[in-house]
Amino acid sequence: MDIPIGLQLYTIGDETRRDFLGTIRRVAAIGYDGVEFAGYFDTPAPTLKATLEGCGLRAAGTHLPVPVLRDDLAAQIEYSLAIGCPTILCPAFRVEERSAAFFERMADFFNDTASTCQASGLDFAYHIHGHEFLDFDGRSGMDILFERTDPALVGFELDTYWVEKAGVDALSLFQANAARCTFIHFKDAIARIDWHDTEIGAGIIDVPGILAAAGDSAVGWFIVEQEAFTLPPMESVAVSLANLRRLYQQGRKEQQ
Repeated sequence: MDIPIGLQLYTIGDETRRDFLGTIRRVAAIGYDGVEFAGYFDTPAPTLKATLEGCGLRAAGTHLPVPVLRDDLAAQIEYSLAIGCPTILCPAFRVEERSAAFFERMADFFNDTASTCQASGLDFAYHIHGHEFLDFDGRSGMDILFERTDPALVGFELDTYWVEKAGVDALSLFQANAARCTFIHFKDAIARIDWHDTEIGAGIIDVPGILAAAGDSAVGWFIVEQEAFTLPPMESVAVSLANLRRLYQQGRKEQQ
């Protein structure tokens, strides 16, 4: 079965701020299977649900920062359930203390948050952002998060760009932790010098290799993300979708 492809709406933040619901419809018209939210712009849940259903898009997940997860989780769970969004994800966290103990506390927080989500029928995942690879006597913060979080509760969203920018091979990291990675953020870069974003499959990230490895894994969604552009953003996300679909189908044919 093909893995669905969604767009992280942060990618087209200017468009969503101007016309949230209209932009969602444009994303559907481009051909995406779903969207990953980065804010709702005060949209009532029934209105957003009706818009998604009307244009045939699925809610892949929603990014909620640590303060929101800590202070407003019950309301966010209620909203997610109302719009049919199955997964809450934490996009990153501030490293307030460079210590193994701090990462252990964050892992415990994720376990607690995920347990609350699961009790309501939602999944929870953490988006790997690159700063987790701080070393603590041969054990990284990322190692601690993988080891200390409960596999039955906490999934991970591997971001190809930020992992590579942190000096870690994204394919190797995925292969070692494929059972935990329920989402993959595909984000590409022109070169390792300035790390300027580009469309998926047009840069230096090993997108075909990661797609091949993801074929029989726990990944439920591929998510496109981009933050800097040379093309108009809506044109760029259309190119990324076409490239990602082409590379994925090409890889599946080669594996048959």
